[in-house]
Amino acid sequence: MTLRWYCFGGFRVEDDGRELDLGAIRPRSRTLLRYLAAAAGPVHREQIIDALWPETAGTTAVNSLHVAVSTLRTFLEPGVARGASRYIVRNGPTYRLVTSSASDVEEFGAAYRAGRHAMPADRATAIRSFQAALRCYTGDLLPEDGPADWVVAERERYRAQAADAAAMLAELELEGERPMAAVRAARQALDLDDHHDAGWRLLIAAQVRVGDPAAAERTRRQYQRVLHTLGVPLQAVLGSAPGSILRVA
Repeated sequence: MTLRWYCFGGFRVEDDGRELDLGAIRPRSRTLLRYLAAAAGPVHREQIIDALWPETAGTTAVNSLHVAVSTLRTFLEPGVARGASRYIVRNGPTYRLVTSSASDVEEFGAAYRAGRHAMPADRATAIRSFQAALRCYTGDLLPEDGPADWVVAERERYRAQAADAAAMLAELELEGERPMAAVRAARQALDLDDHHDAGWRLLIAAQVRVGDPAAAERTRRQYQRVLHTLGVPLQAVLGSAPGSILRVA
């Protein structure tokens, strides 16, 4: 069995491309599986309990965690001996979900960091890295967990990083004289965060560079409405940075 975990746009587990039916697992155990998959690294027992069993204290909470872990191990590896699980590994007080191939969360993070690291010296690597990150980001982190405290901050962080990746990709495409690609990337940044200042500026600049002043003017008006809700004059923003894309477009 070769398992792969997906957390963006809805949780799923695949075994050699075949999606596993998680319906047989109790809800709290499924939540633990999602929690560990999203963590993409070791998590302390107390942190897990605080997130998933906040209303339970002491030995009862620890026992609940042990039962959930045992349930997951049995589901993922029927007949596995105690302590022999390949996928849910305990190391002292921490638990970790181990995968034979990177999860979408891990791949996104690696590609995003590679893109940031490559800028500005290696433009081609940065473009490829940001494109790879955006392919991984297929939607919000674990939408099925709604407003659960343990997931909201991470969901917002990944969404912000995806918006930044799209905006940086748009900037690189514009610098490389590929304005249509820049338009697509800037729109993706704004789809993820309609308050992304660089996304608005880059979209306007790319539309001007494409030769579509009417679209640029419509975007400028939309941007102005967004700024109005924040109490910021459009002209103050457009003139704030001497090296801004809008000035060189």
